Amino acid sequence: MSLVFQPLEEEESVRPFDGFPFDIKLGSSLAVLFSEPLSQAVFLTYLEAALLEKGEVYHVSVGRTSAPPVNRLLDSTEGFYFARTTRFEDVLMASREVPTGSSLVVDGFPALLGISSEGLLELVDESGSKNITLILSHTPVVLNELDLPGEFQRNFLVPEVFDYLLAIRSASYRSHYKMGISALRLPLEWVSLVGEHTIPADSIVKRVL
Repeated sequence: MSLVFQPLEEEESVRPFDGFPFDIKLGSSLAVLFSEPLSQAVFLTYLEAALLEKGEVYHVSVGRTSAPPVNRLLDSTEGFYFARTTRFEDVLMASREVPTGSSLVVDGFPALLGISSEGLLELVDESGSKNITLILSHTPVVLNELDLPGEFQRNFLVPEVFDYLLAIRSASYRSHYKMGISALRLPLEWVSLVGEHTIPADSIVKRVL
Protein backbone atom coordinates (compact mmCIF):
# COMPACT_ATOMS: atom_id res chain seq x y z
CA MET A 1 0.00 0.00 0.00
CA SER A 2 1.42 3.39 -0.99
CA LEU A 3 1.47 6.41 1.28
CA VAL A 4 -1.38 8.91 0.99
CA PHE A 5 -0.19 12.49 1.44
CA GLN A 6 -2.67 15.15 2.54
CA PRO A 7 -2.48 18.95 2.53
CA LEU A 8 -2.03 20.78 5.82
CA GLU A 9 -5.46 21.79 7.11
CA GLU A 10 -6.77 23.45 10.24
CA GLU A 11 -7.59 20.77 12.81
CA GLU A 12 -10.42 20.70 15.33
CA SER A 13 -9.74 20.11 18.99
CA VAL A 14 -11.44 19.95 22.38
CA ARG A 15 -10.39 20.87 25.90
CA PRO A 16 -11.74 18.59 28.66
CA PHE A 17 -12.39 21.42 31.12
CA ASP A 18 -11.42 25.02 31.89
CA GLY A 19 -7.87 25.22 33.15
CA PHE A 20 -6.65 22.14 31.29
CA PRO A 21 -3.29 23.22 29.87
CA PHE A 22 -3.66 22.13 26.22
CA ASP A 23 -6.18 20.97 23.63
CA ILE A 24 -6.84 17.40 22.54
CA LYS A 25 -6.81 17.25 18.75
CA LEU A 26 -9.61 15.33 17.05
CA GLY A 27 -8.20 12.34 15.21
CA SER A 28 -5.17 12.08 17.49
CA SER A 29 -4.01 9.15 19.64
CA LEU A 30 -3.57 9.26 23.42
CA ALA A 31 -2.02 6.86 25.93
CA VAL A 32 -3.05 7.86 29.45
CA LEU A 33 -2.00 6.45 32.83
CA PHE A 34 -3.89 7.30 36.02
CA SER A 35 -2.49 7.02 39.53
CA GLU A 36 -5.90 6.23 41.10
CA PRO A 37 -9.57 5.78 40.14
CA LEU A 38 -10.66 9.35 40.95
CA SER A 39 -8.39 10.97 38.37
CA GLN A 40 -9.48 8.32 35.88
CA ALA A 41 -13.18 9.00 36.44
CA VAL A 42 -12.80 12.78 36.29
CA PHE A 43 -10.60 13.00 33.20
CA LEU A 44 -12.45 10.40 31.12
CA THR A 45 -15.85 11.83 32.04
CA TYR A 46 -14.91 15.36 30.99
CA LEU A 47 -12.96 14.33 27.90
CA GLU A 48 -15.68 12.01 26.63
CA ALA A 49 -18.35 14.66 27.26
CA ALA A 50 -16.31 17.16 25.24
CA LEU A 51 -15.76 14.65 22.43
CA LEU A 52 -19.47 13.75 22.37
CA GLU A 53 -20.25 17.33 21.38
CA LYS A 54 -18.13 16.73 18.24
CA GLY A 55 -19.33 13.25 17.27
CA GLU A 56 -20.07 9.73 18.44
CA VAL A 57 -18.07 8.24 21.32
CA TYR A 58 -17.48 4.50 21.74
CA HIS A 59 -16.26 3.48 25.21
CA VAL A 60 -14.82 0.01 25.73
CA SER A 61 -14.16 -1.14 29.30
CA VAL A 62 -11.87 -4.03 30.11
CA GLY A 63 -13.29 -5.88 33.11
CA ARG A 64 -15.41 -2.92 34.28
CA THR A 65 -19.18 -2.81 34.59
CA SER A 66 -19.96 0.86 33.98
CA ALA A 67 -18.95 3.80 31.83
CA PRO A 68 -17.88 7.28 32.99
CA PRO A 69 -20.93 9.33 34.10
CA VAL A 70 -21.02 11.73 31.16
CA ASN A 71 -24.74 12.20 31.83
CA ARG A 72 -23.78 14.36 34.84
CA LEU A 73 -22.24 16.91 32.48
CA LEU A 74 -24.59 16.78 29.48
CA ASP A 75 -28.35 16.99 29.02
CA SER A 76 -28.22 14.28 26.35
CA THR A 77 -25.90 11.31 25.88
CA GLU A 78 -27.17 10.48 22.40
CA GLY A 79 -24.25 9.12 20.40
CA PHE A 80 -22.47 7.62 23.42
CA TYR A 81 -22.04 3.83 23.27
CA PHE A 82 -20.59 1.42 25.82
CA ALA A 83 -19.20 -2.11 25.54
CA ARG A 84 -17.07 -4.55 27.52
CA THR A 85 -14.45 -7.03 26.36
CA THR A 86 -11.29 -8.81 27.43
CA ARG A 87 -9.89 -9.41 23.92
CA PHE A 88 -7.68 -7.11 21.88
CA GLU A 89 -9.13 -8.50 18.65
CA ASP A 90 -12.54 -7.04 19.59
CA VAL A 91 -11.00 -3.58 19.96
CA LEU A 92 -9.20 -3.85 16.62
CA MET A 93 -12.46 -4.91 14.96
CA ALA A 94 -14.27 -1.98 16.59
CA SER A 95 -11.74 0.45 15.10
CA ARG A 96 -12.68 -0.88 11.67
CA GLU A 97 -16.42 -0.59 12.29
CA VAL A 98 -16.95 2.70 14.14
CA PRO A 99 -17.66 5.71 11.91
CA THR A 100 -15.00 8.02 10.53
CA GLY A 101 -14.46 11.01 12.81
CA SER A 102 -15.77 9.33 15.96
CA SER A 103 -13.89 8.64 19.22
CA LEU A 104 -12.81 5.24 20.55
CA VAL A 105 -11.89 5.00 24.24
CA VAL A 106 -10.42 1.79 25.67
CA ASP A 107 -10.21 1.88 29.46
CA GLY A 108 -7.95 -0.79 30.95
CA PHE A 109 -6.16 -1.40 27.65
CA PRO A 110 -3.05 -3.29 28.92
CA ALA A 111 -5.27 -5.99 30.48
CA LEU A 112 -6.62 -7.08 27.09
CA LEU A 113 -5.81 -10.60 25.93
CA GLY A 114 -3.74 -10.86 22.76
CA ILE A 115 -2.01 -7.48 22.63
CA SER A 116 1.16 -7.27 20.53
CA SER A 117 3.31 -4.45 19.19
CA GLU A 118 2.16 -5.30 15.67
CA GLY A 119 -1.49 -5.25 16.72
CA LEU A 120 -1.10 -1.94 18.52
CA LEU A 121 0.51 -0.38 15.45
CA GLU A 122 -2.37 -1.66 13.33
CA LEU A 123 -4.89 -0.17 15.78
CA VAL A 124 -3.21 3.24 15.74
CA ASP A 125 -2.87 3.14 11.94
CA GLU A 126 -6.51 2.11 11.40
CA SER A 127 -7.75 4.84 13.73
CA GLY A 128 -5.57 7.49 12.13
CA SER A 129 -6.71 6.58 8.62
CA LYS A 130 -10.35 7.22 9.69
CA ASN A 131 -9.64 10.34 11.76
CA ILE A 132 -10.78 8.49 14.89
CA THR A 133 -9.72 10.01 18.21
CA LEU A 134 -8.12 7.03 19.97
CA ILE A 135 -7.72 7.06 23.77
CA LEU A 136 -6.09 4.08 25.47
CA SER A 137 -5.97 4.31 29.25
CA HIS A 138 -5.05 2.31 32.33
CA THR A 139 -5.15 2.66 36.11
CA PRO A 140 -2.53 0.25 37.48
CA VAL A 141 -2.67 -0.93 41.07
CA VAL A 142 0.70 0.78 41.56
CA LEU A 143 2.02 3.51 39.26
CA ASN A 144 5.76 4.08 39.52
CA GLU A 145 5.90 7.88 39.36
CA LEU A 146 9.72 7.75 39.42
CA ASP A 147 9.85 5.92 36.08
CA LEU A 148 6.97 7.15 33.95
CA PRO A 149 8.77 6.43 30.63
CA GLY A 150 9.19 2.83 31.77
CA GLU A 151 5.53 2.66 32.82
CA PHE A 152 4.41 3.76 29.35
CA GLN A 153 6.78 1.26 27.74
CA ARG A 154 5.39 -1.59 29.86
CA ASN A 155 1.73 -0.70 29.44
CA PHE A 156 1.58 0.52 25.84
CA LEU A 157 4.45 -1.41 24.19
CA VAL A 158 5.27 1.22 21.55
CA PRO A 159 4.56 4.57 23.25
CA GLU A 160 6.42 6.46 20.52
CA VAL A 161 3.47 6.09 18.13
CA PHE A 162 1.06 8.14 20.28
CA ASP A 163 0.47 11.87 19.88
CA TYR A 164 -0.06 12.30 23.63
CA LEU A 165 1.50 10.50 26.59
CA LEU A 166 -0.18 11.69 29.80
CA ALA A 167 0.06 10.60 33.43
CA ILE A 168 -2.74 12.07 35.55
CA ARG A 169 -3.23 12.07 39.31
CA SER A 170 -5.51 13.74 41.86
CA ALA A 171 -4.97 14.83 45.45
CA SER A 172 -7.23 16.23 48.14
CA TYR A 173 -6.63 18.17 51.35
CA ARG A 174 -9.42 19.40 53.61
CA SER A 175 -12.02 18.82 50.89
CA HIS A 176 -10.04 20.73 48.26
CA TYR A 177 -8.92 18.91 45.13
CA LYS A 178 -6.02 19.33 42.73
CA MET A 179 -5.16 17.46 39.56
CA GLY A 180 -1.60 16.88 38.45
CA ILE A 181 -0.70 16.17 34.82
CA SER A 182 2.64 14.88 33.57
CA ALA A 183 2.79 15.46 29.81
CA LEU A 184 5.61 13.31 28.41
CA ARG A 185 4.62 13.78 24.77
CA LEU A 186 2.41 16.33 23.01
CA PRO A 187 1.77 17.36 19.40
CA LEU A 188 4.47 19.69 18.08
CA GLU A 189 2.35 22.84 18.39
CA TRP A 190 2.21 22.32 22.17
CA VAL A 191 5.72 20.96 22.70
CA SER A 192 6.51 23.91 24.98
CA LEU A 193 3.92 22.51 27.43
CA VAL A 194 5.67 19.15 27.89
CA GLY A 195 6.29 18.73 31.62
CA GLU A 196 4.35 19.06 34.86
CA HIS A 197 1.05 20.90 35.40
CA THR A 198 -1.15 21.36 38.48
CA ILE A 199 -4.80 22.44 38.27
CA PRO A 200 -7.17 23.48 41.09
CA ALA A 201 -10.05 21.05 40.65
CA ASP A 202 -12.72 21.56 43.34
CA SER A 203 -15.63 22.29 41.01
CA ILE A 204 -14.37 19.87 38.37
CA VAL A 205 -14.23 16.90 40.72
CA LYS A 206 -17.47 17.65 42.57
CA ARG A 207 -19.54 17.55 39.37
CA VAL A 208 -18.46 13.96 38.82
CA LEU A 209 -18.71 12.65 42.40
